[in-house]
Amino acid sequence: TNLSLQHGQSVGVLNVASCSLNAVSVCSGIEGFGLGLQQVISTRTILYLEIEASVAAILAARMEEGLIHPAPVWSDIKSLDTEPFRGKVDILFGSPPCTPFSVAGEKLAEDDARNLWPDFARLIREFGFPTWVFMENVSGPLFLRYYFFDIRKELREMGYTVTEGLFSAAETGAPQKRQRIFILAYRG
Repeated sequence: TNLSLQHGQSVGVLNVASCSLNAVSVCSGIEGFGLGLQQVISTRTILYLEIEASVAAILAARMEEGLIHPAPVWSDIKSLDTEPFRGKVDILFGSPPCTPFSVAGEKLAEDDARNLWPDFARLIREFGFPTWVFMENVSGPLFLRYYFFDIRKELREMGYTVTEGLFSAAETGAPQKRQRIFILAYRG
């Protein structure tokens, strides 16, 4: 059988299997971060972490509508039993609360009880070091200092290659500046 093709000629539809990465969404909110991530890579969210009951109800409704993957919603990052997920998480992503680092808040930074980086780091370790860690947060000086002197250092000590970028909502066509830092860490 001659399988050669001429330029512009095609034969049927290719049957290509895509690999889906198991993802855990931290501080899920209404899952905008996860939905955006799915536009870039194939992910399947296997767990949502969201403390706000009203937002968890929105996540449940989105699951019922088929807009997001059905998965458990856990309300307390500090009490999550990670053992059932150990070694099964490929990507951990989320937007930990920005309130400790906001210029409009109390400016307690890492000393604020709402700083969830220590819990995020615990999840990374207890899940068995997912290949990818993807985070977003405010770009204010309090967070940037904490990121460059603590978070980035800790990710590198865990064996991750880390990169970051500063982006504004205006770059996507939104009518506001609203800058955010995106942090991508890769291990492997």
